[in-house]
Amino acid sequence: MAQETTYPKRFNFKVVQEKWMKYWDKHKIYAFDISRKDEIFTIDTPPPFVSGVLHIGQYLNYAWIDFVARYRRLRGENVYFPQGWDCHGLPVELAVTKNYGISKDDRKIFLEKCREWVENNIKNMTRQLDELGYSTDWDYTYRTMNDDYKRKVQLSLLDFYEKGMLYRDKFPTHFCVNCETSVAKAEVGYHEEQGKLWYLKLPIVGRKDEFVTIATTRPEYMEACVAVIVHPNDERYYDISAAEIEIPLTNRTVRVYMDNTIDMNFGTGVVYVCTYGDEMDIKWKLEYDLDEIQIFTEDGHMNENSKYQGLTIMEAREQIVKDLDDLGLIAKIEDYEHNLIIHSERSSCRKPIEYLPVYQWFINVKDFTEDIIESGESMKWYPEKQKQRLIDWAKGLDWNWVISRQRFFGTPIPFWYCKDCSEIIPPNREDLPLDPTKFSSPLKECPKCKSKNIIGEKDVCDCWIDSSITPLEISRWTEDDEFFKRTYLNAKVHRPQGYEIIRTWLFYTLFRCKILTGKPPFYEAMINGMVAGPDGRHMSKSLGNYIAPEEVMPEFGTDAIRYWTAMGSLGDDYPFDFTWINLQTKQPLSNEFILKEREELPENKFNKKYRRRFEQLIGASRFLTKIWNAYRFLYLNLNRIKLDNIDINSKELSAIDSYFFSEFNKNLKLISNYFDGYNWHGSTMNLRTFFWSEICDNYVEAIKHKFYAEDQKLRESSLRNALNLFYKLLTILSVIMPYISEEIYSILFRQFKDLESIHLENWPIPYETISEELTEQGKLCIEIIKGLRMLKSKLQIPLNQAVEKVILVSESKQLKNIEIIKEDIQKTIRLDNLEIIEKSLEKSIKEKPDSKENFEDLNIVAYFFK
Repeated sequence: MAQETTYPKRFNFKVVQEKWMKYWDKHKIYAFDISRKDEIFTIDTPPPFVSGVLHIGQYLNYAWIDFVARYRRLRGENVYFPQGWDCHGLPVELAVTKNYGISKDDRKIFLEKCREWVENNIKNMTRQLDELGYSTDWDYTYRTMNDDYKRKVQLSLLDFYEKGMLYRDKFPTHFCVNCETSVAKAEVGYHEEQGKLWYLKLPIVGRKDEFVTIATTRPEYMEACVAVIVHPNDERYYDISAAEIEIPLTNRTVRVYMDNTIDMNFGTGVVYVCTYGDEMDIKWKLEYDLDEIQIFTEDGHMNENSKYQGLTIMEAREQIVKDLDDLGLIAKIEDYEHNLIIHSERSSCRKPIEYLPVYQWFINVKDFTEDIIESGESMKWYPEKQKQRLIDWAKGLDWNWVISRQRFFGTPIPFWYCKDCSEIIPPNREDLPLDPTKFSSPLKECPKCKSKNIIGEKDVCDCWIDSSITPLEISRWTEDDEFFKRTYLNAKVHRPQGYEIIRTWLFYTLFRCKILTGKPPFYEAMINGMVAGPDGRHMSKSLGNYIAPEEVMPEFGTDAIRYWTAMGSLGDDYPFDFTWINLQTKQPLSNEFILKEREELPENKFNKKYRRRFEQLIGASRFLTKIWNAYRFLYLNLNRIKLDNIDINSKELSAIDSYFFSEFNKNLKLISNYFDGYNWHGSTMNLRTFFWSEICDNYVEAIKHKFYAEDQKLRESSLRNALNLFYKLLTILSVIMPYISEEIYSILFRQFKDLESIHLENWPIPYETISEELTEQGKLCIEIIKGLRMLKSKLQIPLNQAVEKVILVSESKQLKNIEIIKEDIQKTIRLDNLEIIEKSLEKSIKEKPDSKENFEDLNIVAYFFK
């Protein structure tokens, strides 16, 4: 692109972003070059679920990933930066049903519409990532719904089956009756809820009018009770240790068992075991070989084993409580706050989980948790503290992985089974990918029982089965051995992700990739926190603390958003601060007030009265303006002072140049160390402070008089040195703020460089052969200038106003250095006269100054005359 002829007064980010998005794409600026022979740095990016819109938390996530890619490229590394899309899942099915009105019964058309919905959303989300300045190579993208991806998933399942790790069994699993599917333990969480604790009386068989009382939060499980348990040391219940207990609303009795895990302080100390109310019920059922009575359907109703068949679970609860009360079997009811297990992961469902004994497909993971921990220990963690999440989850795991889901839009589980004996029949490798409901079994009869009743599995895979092989997908596992070797086996593979999916995406990826390849997948992991509202709570529309990217992007632009993301800290939640203000009074308002006003006012009236104020983004915009203006100042001078190059000659460095070049070296080392550890906050804070407070406020102010010197050589060398330093700084800035950096490069520096883009540049190297003597003189000069500028400000003298005279008094050993930098001090502060005298002659000063200041750190006294 040709050099721009003008440098606008203001940074028009809307025009700039559109221009460079197209340029980067057209010129393949971020293309991956597999032909390079050096080690590859692979980024295993998280494939976002194709919801249609990236939220502000994902902006932070993907901006950080882009920081990694840009920094590693600047460091000269061969960065492989692909991007995929997580396509499958219940939300797609729900959206298609809602938006297209198509029933799942018409499976073919339904799945076609799922793909159509996904593709439309991918287009929008791709545009968002491009707008974010996301420097992926789109030639290396993938979709988990595509056949090549499904083939790898199914092939991996076949490998697990052949290793004896995949099986089908009927077992109580976490089941969401709202979504009508099983879920993995990693997909559930606890929600604190205010509920009731019912004290229910159970008759003791053979003892008239005698009861044992249990306390429960789930009276609807009464018909599924298969045992009563008490603690063996609970003296209150010694007399029922061999008793039979009558179960109300049924014609059954159950035994009393003794178990020392019972909490004698909860409720009455008596527990009734139901199949299945919780994980302890499952444990006791297996331990005491109890009966199994299933009373719930998969859609959350009572089944044929209940006299309340057809009612929903909550309707049945209400009726059962009423019936027990009519029978006089409710002793009391208490308000009770308890933790409810819900469907929490990757879903807006958040409905209670049940434990239903249904046939599911499992992968044995419990026996491999130590291997997973070992893989986690072998990699670097940024920050290190997040590793403990993986270790704690692995050590606490007591369930194998339920990988089947009762859905439609997903990767088919590629197996058949015998309906009579449950024998599994695997596919042939060369037939993958396949849908066993459409593809014939390779065997016509069961190899075990000879039955011809062979059933193709209709369930699909858990989405984490899809996404836990992303390192294998991007490295072309089983497709291209050389590519796989270069980008996985012999590469440094970087995993960026949020802490909330350590127990799912990272855990399962470490597990599966090690089993499938024999090698832990990751060299390192960078962990980000979640974005919170200004109240510290995770963003939520219902809480009124939510911000969509489209609400801020048009006002502030990408570079400001990226700067905000860079201020977050590794592994920690990060607030997106804003304040609601009244547009008339400009007074801040509380979230509670705003929520109430939103309920009462029409949207158009609300928007006329109230507005959000984004302090963080306002601060980012000010920094962008500072950057823009600083380089514009150099541009204006370059129009007057023509240069052929911006290469420095160490012999032409002034004392001030030497000092700031030396300071740049120190800051470059610090910033590099921060970037090496993915500490974007530390690097950005350091860069901002150095650029604004030192380079702009001090360096530029101290050298700009030279741009107007009569000596042409001085003008040229001064501008050349400044441009050289500012180019190094711009290269660093390009990691965080790619658009403004590219725009400035094209206007100001492209004429001196052979690169099509600043994003093809290398990381700056330190300045060499800087004179220590000149550096010390420059430091002294800047400290004196800063002191005199503060003095002018104290005396309320404009910085650009001339001052009659200043006398500097110092020790004789320092007079020579001050004399050398005298002209820079005099012209920067705009002094008509600057005198320098030895301390022993200070008494000879007869005039009364307007101000006298002791610069103690410099051992200098300044006499100031307006």
